[in-house]
Amino acid sequence: MRNTATSSWALFLQQMGHTMSKQTELSPHDFGAIGDGVALDTLALQTAIDTCGKGNGGQVTLRAGHTYLSGSLRLRPGVIIHLEAGSILLASDNYDDYAHHHLVGQVTKGVVAETVLPQRAFIVGYQAPGCGITGQGTLSGHGRGFIDSPGEHIHTMRAPRGGRFQYLERPYTVFLIDCDSAVFKDIHLDDPAFWAIRLTGCDNSVITGITLTSDMKIPNADGIDIDRCENVEISQCRITTADDCISIKSCAGTSIYGDTTNIRISDCVLETLSGAITIGTESAGLIANVTAQRCEVRNSHRGFAVRAREGGLIKNVVFRDSHLLTFAFSPVWWGHGEALHVTAFRWSEPEQLGEGNPERTLFGEIENVAFQNLTITTEAGALCWAQHRGLIRGVTFTNVKLSLVQHSPWPHRIDLRPNDVLPTVNRPHNAFDIFNSGGVTLSNVQVLWDQKSRDNYGEAIRSEESEVAISGLIVLPLA
Repeated sequence: MRNTATSSWALFLQQMGHTMSKQTELSPHDFGAIGDGVALDTLALQTAIDTCGKGNGGQVTLRAGHTYLSGSLRLRPGVIIHLEAGSILLASDNYDDYAHHHLVGQVTKGVVAETVLPQRAFIVGYQAPGCGITGQGTLSGHGRGFIDSPGEHIHTMRAPRGGRFQYLERPYTVFLIDCDSAVFKDIHLDDPAFWAIRLTGCDNSVITGITLTSDMKIPNADGIDIDRCENVEISQCRITTADDCISIKSCAGTSIYGDTTNIRISDCVLETLSGAITIGTESAGLIANVTAQRCEVRNSHRGFAVRAREGGLIKNVVFRDSHLLTFAFSPVWWGHGEALHVTAFRWSEPEQLGEGNPERTLFGEIENVAFQNLTITTEAGALCWAQHRGLIRGVTFTNVKLSLVQHSPWPHRIDLRPNDVLPTVNRPHNAFDIFNSGGVTLSNVQVLWDQKSRDNYGEAIRSEESEVAISGLIVLPLA
């Protein structure tokens, strides 16, 4: 059984303490690295990692003042890549530098062979407990090098010549699989080409103190994606990226690793053109017991989102003690200014289904989501919408102060993506839009209308085919 009693950070330190005295510290320069950002240092870096991994683990230290250009690398058990302040580990933007034997399907010998997500990663790890990346240097995914043509609101990205659609080809910056007690601490992660950090089946792991920045027009450049993990802590991170900052998933192709449970997010500053914290979307399995607290969402397209799809159940989720500022932006990005978003749909009707996505015809379900002690300024309020009754059961809004102010030129629309059934509804926003939802409770809620834009909105609460209990609602003009 997975250990649920010990915090992941404490467990990591405990495990590391038993072996630290026997571990090795190496430099890639010991194996011929140049570190000038021009020469390809892949072999030197991988040799240092492998040498550490042959013992009891250890640290591969990248020196200050050097840029290490590299193709794909594989982490080993107990090996930490440590980036000194002023060092850069730079991913190659040449697809040929991503070795075939580092593809996810090859590394895992077919255990993880997803057909609907990429197989490449700049740094991949499999069954490497205690591995990670630390230090105050920079890990760069070189995302700008994968741009095919710049766009007004979103870039078009490139695939390798003769490759598949670019979405399936671009590399994760880091993808760890079945690596318990993984750690990411203090690094600056810059310019991901696809999801920046993905953990699948990595129990008792910690991501703390990292800063992550992305080109705000690169699609699919999620910050942190947690898939099929238990007991993960994400804290004190600052993430600015076009796609979701933090996304909690249970992907269809990784069901061997069980449920996604006991995820704790705290004290993060988030800015995005998608969702600041998103629970679901890829949610074929159970996602349960997720807590996000003391977070600040700045200038974002969508704030906190729970999106059940693909037949999975999302339950026992709490967002609390946070501040959010959201605005409407281009429809090329999912969301349209809503601060709080709860939806349950199936992604595709059977006749619309693409290849390799049978789970997308299944309905997602949501049970027990709580929004507590939130201060919000938003263009689009809060959304709670299911494809049919019975899919959403129990959503509470307690001590929520919601100020509605329109300051962007984009016309109102309700964005229910991802789904091909009812993607958008073109009508004015209400402060709370509730549709086909059961057990919705509003307690001590304030709705404050900006009078300059009040005529653009509908009602404080619009409820259709739903069960809603209201206690202590206050509606006032915004001072």
